[in-house]
Amino acid sequence: MFTNAIAIGILVLAGILVIVLLTTNANRRRRRLEDVPPGMRPAYSDEELERSVLERYMQWGMVLTVGLALFFPLYWLNESRRLNSETQDFFVEAVVRGEEQYQANCAECHAPDMGGGAAPSPYSDSSWPVPALNNIATRYAENRNVTDVQDFIIQTLQRGRPGTPMPTWGGAYGGPMTDQQIEDITAYILANQVEEVTEATAAANVSGEELYVGNCAKCHGEDLEGVVGPSLIGVTERHSPEDILGILTSGILMPTGVVMPGFSEQHYMYEDARYTEDALRRLVTYLQERQPAQLPESAGQYQTPGEGQQAALDSAADGGGGGDGEAADEAESGAGAGA
Repeated sequence: MFTNAIAIGILVLAGILVIVLLTTNANRRRRRLEDVPPGMRPAYSDEELERSVLERYMQWGMVLTVGLALFFPLYWLNESRRLNSETQDFFVEAVVRGEEQYQANCAECHAPDMGGGAAPSPYSDSSWPVPALNNIATRYAENRNVTDVQDFIIQTLQRGRPGTPMPTWGGAYGGPMTDQQIEDITAYILANQVEEVTEATAAANVSGEELYVGNCAKCHGEDLEGVVGPSLIGVTERHSPEDILGILTSGILMPTGVVMPGFSEQHYMYEDARYTEDALRRLVTYLQERQPAQLPESAGQYQTPGEGQQAALDSAADGGGGGDGEAADEAESGAGAGA
């Protein structure tokens, strides 16, 4: 920037000097002839006009042309470096501001180092696993639903994630932050990425019960009785532990379009609900532990999805408890299927 200012100053001074010299020369000649009547003043001869005067102006024109021809390419060559430097400076400033905003608003759930953490569940008293943000670029690098990770982060911050503990932050959606603050946080997140994709710290420590309550109970019932999804009572009679793990890993798509999402790192549907195999095995163990000592005769048979939902609706219609009716209403808007 300083070098450019010097070059521009030199060019301006050179132009002023040329103008001064030409003006001074003309004034000197004008003063010598001011006492001579105009009609008697000598004019340039043809030889002077065609040679000395014309050549002088051509020489100055050449000097200015060469000067400009050298100045603009040199300025252009330095301009890209200058722009890159300015862009980097702006990015660094945004990262510094973003770190302050992140630590004040995001670190409580996502951890100060962006390694992931936990937040209160909106559905129960249990904790909700919160994903790591220091590997979000790697996690979404080949995701078909995300073409621009930076825009994805901005939109997530702007709108939040309804149905999860992630609140809305964008002012346009009723949040407390400006667009600039959200862009600064995004810059900070992208500036602190790691290559390895790991399970969120909280998810690594979440129990099978917490995984079930946070991900399965809405469709399968708090007591495994089934709501929009089938009853899981007797699921260990119908499927081996490896089969249950496979279902949790890949999910199930019903012909009606109802979906039980997968929860593995390869087949997840929701970013906040992706777990390692160890975490899913804890969920399988929990299902085994929750099985009643006395199973119904139909426990080993296929369980039809939605039967628990219909029972809840019938109970609500008969005045059998507002809580069940509310659960059924929630189930109608949810999606689930299962084993």
